[in-house]
Amino acid sequence: MGPVVSSVSEDLNQIDFYSVDVDESPNLPKQFGVMSIPTMILFKDGNEVDRVIGAIPEEAVREFALQ
Repeated sequence: MGPVVSSVSEDLNQIDFYSVDVDESPNLPKQFGVMSIPTMILFKDGNEVDRVIGAIPEEAVREFALQ
C-alpha cells in the first residue's frame, strides 16, 4: 500500500497522510484498535470518521481520502 498511498498523497497535497511502522510504535495500533495491516483510518477534526481494512486500489484510496 505504501506506493499507492504515496502517489495519492502527492496528488492530494491539501490532505495530510501519515504512516505508522507498527513494529516501532506498537502502542498506536492498540490505541486505535488496529487488528490487521494494512488499515487506513480517516480523521476529520481529530475524530475518526471512517476506516478501511486491507489493500485497496489507488482510486479507492483517493475516494476514501476525499470523503
